[in-house]
Amino acid sequence: MSESMMNVESTVIDGSFCQPLESTRLTRTSNWSPNETTIRSSKNIPCITKSEQQLYKLYAQALADSEVTQDWSSWVEMMTINCQKCCSEAEISHPIAFRTGRQPQLSRNIRTLQIERDSWLLWNRARDTLNNTRQDLPEVIPGSSDRLIVEHHLLNNPQLRMAKAVQGWLQTIKLDERYQTDIKMAMTKLEPKRIYWEKTCHFLKSSYNANLPNPYITSLDFDATHKQKRRLCDTDEQEENDLLQIVFNLLRVGEYSKAKNICKSTGYHWLAALLSANELYHDENYYCSETNDIIYPVEGNKKRIQWIESMYELSMDMRLKLYERAIYGLLCGRIEALIPVCKTYADYLWAYISCYIEQEIHHILICAHQNELTDIEKHRILSDNGIRNRQLKMPLIFDEILAGCPTHIRDEALLPFNLIQKYLILADYDRLFHSILSFLHINNELNGSLLRFSTHICLFLYEQDHSEKFNQKNFIEILTTYIHHLIELEFKDLVCYYISKLPLDNQSTIMAKFLDTLSNRQDKEYYLKQGFTYKIDIDTSLLILAANQRRDQTFDKDNNEEIISTNSKNLNENDYKQLEALKLLTTFLSTQTLDALRFANQICRYFLNDSKYEGIRIALSYFPHDIDIHTIEANNRQQSVDDLREFKAFGAYIAALEAIQRWSEMHQKQQNNTSTTTREDQAYLPIVIKACYDVFDYPQGWLVDSTNVHQTLSDNENRQIEMSVLRHKYIPMLACNLFRIFDLIKQEQETFRLIIFLSDSRKQQLYTLFSKETLDSVLLLTEHAAERCLDRQQQQTDDTIVNYFL
Repeated sequence: MSESMMNVESTVIDGSFCQPLESTRLTRTSNWSPNETTIRSSKNIPCITKSEQQLYKLYAQALADSEVTQDWSSWVEMMTINCQKCCSEAEISHPIAFRTGRQPQLSRNIRTLQIERDSWLLWNRARDTLNNTRQDLPEVIPGSSDRLIVEHHLLNNPQLRMAKAVQGWLQTIKLDERYQTDIKMAMTKLEPKRIYWEKTCHFLKSSYNANLPNPYITSLDFDATHKQKRRLCDTDEQEENDLLQIVFNLLRVGEYSKAKNICKSTGYHWLAALLSANELYHDENYYCSETNDIIYPVEGNKKRIQWIESMYELSMDMRLKLYERAIYGLLCGRIEALIPVCKTYADYLWAYISCYIEQEIHHILICAHQNELTDIEKHRILSDNGIRNRQLKMPLIFDEILAGCPTHIRDEALLPFNLIQKYLILADYDRLFHSILSFLHINNELNGSLLRFSTHICLFLYEQDHSEKFNQKNFIEILTTYIHHLIELEFKDLVCYYISKLPLDNQSTIMAKFLDTLSNRQDKEYYLKQGFTYKIDIDTSLLILAANQRRDQTFDKDNNEEIISTNSKNLNENDYKQLEALKLLTTFLSTQTLDALRFANQICRYFLNDSKYEGIRIALSYFPHDIDIHTIEANNRQQSVDDLREFKAFGAYIAALEAIQRWSEMHQKQQNNTSTTTREDQAYLPIVIKACYDVFDYPQGWLVDSTNVHQTLSDNENRQIEMSVLRHKYIPMLACNLFRIFDLIKQEQETFRLIIFLSDSRKQQLYTLFSKETLDSVLLLTEHAAERCLDRQQQQTDDTIVNYFL
């Protein structure tokens, strides 16, 4: 590993990042970073280790760092290292659960983390296989190097490069600590010796001298048991079985050198030579300068084509042992010989990939040396029964595995992570996204590791401009699901960063949903500021949040509630949410205040319809007292005039109600305290009358637009209906309250003046808004006033007559 990579790894293992989370697409105005995130959760998240919780933050930090540096290679390596670190910490922290399985859920979580780590290892190897291929290759001198021929072919064959990367990955993930331990324990059973079949040889020597009958072989040829149809000594038979299995297990993880060494150390030199015969021929002396005095040894097998043909036939010789056939099948690319020793889906995939590589190399060499083959060799190699006619194809390998494997292997192959790995290997990104979505839709309980890995792979592809290869809607759905997952786990400080990764058209909707999950305004303001640093459209987010708070309500003209009540009903939780959304609009909207004003008008109509006057007071308090048309930024001034008139109309009505309530308090106090001669209610009456007439005589009508501009808006019809209902309901209510005040304090002249005003055609004939029952009440109060006037007039007449006669 390079020095820079080592520095990266040490940084991660430290768990400390000194760089803030940044993006090249925005200018930072704060020092926030996912590294500063406190992973807090009020939820009980079962069986998620602390290191896994930290992994969410590390993923975000690595992604942000790569956006700054544009070094996506390092990003993939960083993700791999982070996941490996998390796995190691989990295994160390929970060794009993991991090794014994006594805590099944925790053990499964750790295993899922390991699969997530393995998937990053795959993507790290496979994302750019060309970088792992030598590109400064010399031209091939005829007859000098099969190795260079194959390496030249690798440059132009991406499928073969991917196959080699996948083979290396499958070998790496197999070689874990447990696998190495098992091999070491198996190797302890083998004793070093100079010659194989030592016990059989010893018996032969003893029995020859004793002239005893011999049931064993008499030749040391490696195929003597088949030629002579005799067996080995039981001990040698068992040792050979053990050796063949160990050699195959070493080849399974790519340890060819160790396999050859153990063959030599146990006397099986012929098997070591067999493994060496698979190496590609190369003579370095052809490529040395003339001044070079060093003579290099020739490497590999110059007759590899013919040797492969022999191995191909030998691998299906049923007289040979199982693992011996598997070794031969691996060397020549015959999948039928490997299948019987495969135990897992990973073994199957490795077997098919390895055979595909061997078959491709064999075909490359046949094409390169076709002119050197004899007619007999050409006929044998290129015949219908030859290797080429049964050659594997990389895109079809996965289908062939499913078609010929047992049920338990098929079930394993269809697991989510294995399918995702399949589509990554095939670079089929559209099906990759579809498979991820299918897992998200099917599973009620999200797999954190699966969702975390899938999301960041999709982000990588999206950032690398692979978006034309898949449906953008799928990407949006996957990332949105991950954002909701973070919200559920209460990793809130990461949410805004991932929202900023969505296409601009989708950011505001998700941001609004996120804000709606926050319980108090302080949190909303904090994350609005954080969203602003990521250049999320806060204005639109707030408007969507406000729209989401809108509730269905019936505006009914035939409302028969007590129309003379001025008591305010209590606000509920939803009401406070709407007011909180309005407060955020007035605080954070960059284009104040028309949109906030419209939302305020909307909720004030709801509050007034429900007689929740306190809600209207709070809404009014969020705006300047002297707000006018010049303080509103809007493209359509006429439209702003109507919105401002509606807003001030609510203020006028609340002022009238407050004046009536204040008068009522004074009047009640006056009634309770008969000793006082000062009539405060009489002195306050002009204020009440003026406040009520400000509503009745509202310029061009209370809750009536002065223009037709609003007709172009989508919600205009509902708005007009709501305002009409409120006019029919609350102007009569206000008038009845005022009539009753006049009746209580016997202000007949004011009663008659109000009757005349309400019937004045120049004042919109407001009496037409009254229901029959309300008109009856008004007429009754007017009748009382008229009777009092007549009584008073009669009394004055009687007094005048009496005075006349006196």
